[in-house]
Amino acid sequence: MNHIVIIGFMGSGKTRVGKRLAKDLGLPFIDVDRLIVKKMNMSVKEVFERFGEPFYRALETMAVKELSTDGERKVISVSAGLPLQEQNQKYLQNMGTIIYLKGSAATLIKRLEGSNNPTLEGAENKEDKIKKLLKQRDPVYEKFADIKVVTGVKPFDELIAEIEEKLKALIKKQLKNDKRYY
Repeated sequence: MNHIVIIGFMGSGKTRVGKRLAKDLGLPFIDVDRLIVKKMNMSVKEVFERFGEPFYRALETMAVKELSTDGERKVISVSAGLPLQEQNQKYLQNMGTIIYLKGSAATLIKRLEGSNNPTLEGAENKEDKIKKLLKQRDPVYEKFADIKVVTGVKPFDELIAEIEEKLKALIKKQLKNDKRYY
């Protein structure tokens, strides 16, 4: 399948970037978190509180498994924790092009001020928690990324243009390496 999958830390802009890319490319957009919210008829925070994080992660796995077999090309935004789950990694690898929105700790801390994200809930020091999680998650995101872009350093339109240019270059490279086209 050749979906475009957006990964990255909380606050990196996955949903905003995904919606814009989908619009520009004329593709449907799916946000896995919103898919789960709709299916469960409750917020992510409510799912975490009522059923716990393992249950939420299982819902993510079911969603990404289903999307991995969907024949209609889409732009898909996944939650920050989804790539960390080993069972999800095989689905991600087969879904298509993975774009990692990489944010600095400073950018993400600023964007997550006042966030009610359940992963940060109860943290004595949110800044320390964000830095710790980022340090753990960044290598996983890097491992799966076909395209990496830094978020929070340039205007949104320039970020989108950079992603679209990198997508075009990657597709061109893939076609060149695929001998069936020559």
